[in-house]
Amino acid sequence: MTQNVWLSRPIDDAEFELDLRALILLRTGQLEAAGERARVVVVQGGDTPDIINAALGFGITGDQPEPFTPDWIKDHGLWFEFAFHAGGDALTLVFVENGPGTELGIHALCLSYVWAQDA
Repeated sequence: MTQNVWLSRPIDDAEFELDLRALILLRTGQLEAAGERARVVVVQGGDTPDIINAALGFGITGDQPEPFTPDWIKDHGLWFEFAFHAGGDALTLVFVENGPGTELGIHALCLSYVWAQDA
């Protein structure tokens, strides 16, 4: 990773909604200003467990998900955002679409953490 913040696809990707683009730009700007290294992954409706797990580098969902606890998670309405540190100091930010087409395992994981925070 040569830049401080690495995105899984270009920010101007037509599949990204304007609200998501703004959220990603806000967060990556904050990280760059703080000098932190991070990668950003977007999980959208239609992504399969294999695609999600490959993007994240471990089995967060699917038939045999690995135990996982995020550093933090936020509910932005149509998107969840969670962060974790994986191998070294690099932060991984994950934006998960909060919709009916989102893979059930990761969607349920996000909901469970958000609901636990609200309890």
